[in-house]
Amino acid sequence: MRTFIIIATLLTGIATSGLAQKIGYINSNELLAAMPASQQVQAELEKYAKELESQLTTMSTEYESKVSEYQSNQALWSDPVKESKVEEIGSLEKRINKFQQTAQKSLSEKEQELLQPVLDKAQKAIDAVAEEKGYDYVFDTSNGMLLHYPDGDNLLPAVKKHLDIQ
Repeated sequence: MRTFIIIATLLTGIATSGLAQKIGYINSNELLAAMPASQQVQAELEKYAKELESQLTTMSTEYESKVSEYQSNQALWSDPVKESKVEEIGSLEKRINKFQQTAQKSLSEKEQELLQPVLDKAQKAIDAVAEEKGYDYVFDTSNGMLLHYPDGDNLLPAVKKHLDIQ
């Protein structure tokens, strides 16, 4: 009986302390979209992607030219020349495939590199506002993982104000 009373007291204490917690939420995607630094990151990423795309276009044009040349002249060339041209085209095709893979990885790394300081700044602002306003928990409603949440306060306006964003 005594064990039951102790467990009941502990459970009541845990349940009561849970009720006193202040819960808020924010849509981090909306916050990031409102931050000027995010727009700068996007512009830099687009510029970088265009550079990569330009190089890929140059390589693709060269590939198409070599294939066209081969198709036009294969009847005129000897077997050793044909073999050499086929190897050249195959080598270029491999280089293009490797470049595409490398470019995609490079673009992802560049995005992470440029975006991390913006994410850090947003997190610091969220932490500052949550502490200032006494929130125990702040949920991110942008990730789609939170299907239901209790009524709370949306911190987006306060975090924007903290970051001097209109």
